Amino acid sequence: MQRKKKRKVFILVLLVFILYVIPFYILVLNTFKTTQEFTITPFAWPHSLSFDNYKEAIQKMNFWNSFKNTAIITVTASILNTLIASMTGYYFSRKKYRINKIIFAAFLTSMVAPFQVYMIPLVKIFGGYLGLSNNLFLVAYVAAGLNIPFAVFLYHGFIESIPKELDEAAMIDGCSFTRTFFSIILPLLRPIVITVVVFVALGVWNDYLMSSLFLTKMETRTLSIAAFTFLSNHTADYSPMMAGLVLGIIPVLTFYMLGQKYIIDGVVQGSVKG
Repeated sequence: MQRKKKRKVFILVLLVFILYVIPFYILVLNTFKTTQEFTITPFAWPHSLSFDNYKEAIQKMNFWNSFKNTAIITVTASILNTLIASMTGYYFSRKKYRINKIIFAAFLTSMVAPFQVYMIPLVKIFGGYLGLSNNLFLVAYVAAGLNIPFAVFLYHGFIESIPKELDEAAMIDGCSFTRTFFSIILPLLRPIVITVVVFVALGVWNDYLMSSLFLTKMETRTLSIAAFTFLSNHTADYSPMMAGLVLGIIPVLTFYMLGQKYIIDGVVQGSVKG
């Protein structure tokens, strides 16, 4: 009976895996074809292995500049999010004031609202009144802020599992609340930090909507915006665009693979008591 159950589970997992892999397989496969060949036979193997689409994508997308912009936004947003959210989660976990419970509940409530709710006010304030359009660090700042509620939720739950006796021992030794966090608590947060950074980095790296609202100049555009270089009102050059997408996926996919062993553990521990 157990062997049959394991076989059924294996088959189910295999089917789900195939469903997820097929789109990526089609994406990579068609980067070696011309757009005409892709349109006629999207599932067939290419007649010849050519990297011309990748060369064209790098050239037309101004790939390395777009890659640099995307990396700056992603790294800055991840660092800001980590510092602010981890400290906030620690404060909420250790200071059980009534006002903190209300604010924490507000954080959780804000997770329900989609970005479209904040979109117009953000553009009006930062892009209109303050004139901060085409500023990479502004986009990183907004991205970090939008991801803080979810990050605080995970950090709060994870820190709840850390004994308060560690804080008390540090206080006895003369550590302040801030020093206790950076010297004692933060090193223990490694699994959840990596988990949150992976989630934030994935979202920011692949973001198109928010970046397109603030970054309108050629020299400030990200990879997601640059991929639309191959689209026009009447035509679409799909094969080079897919090559550009593959080039943009590789760095963040590598980062995800390196951090995946911490993700499940961090999410579980961060949500059990959250």
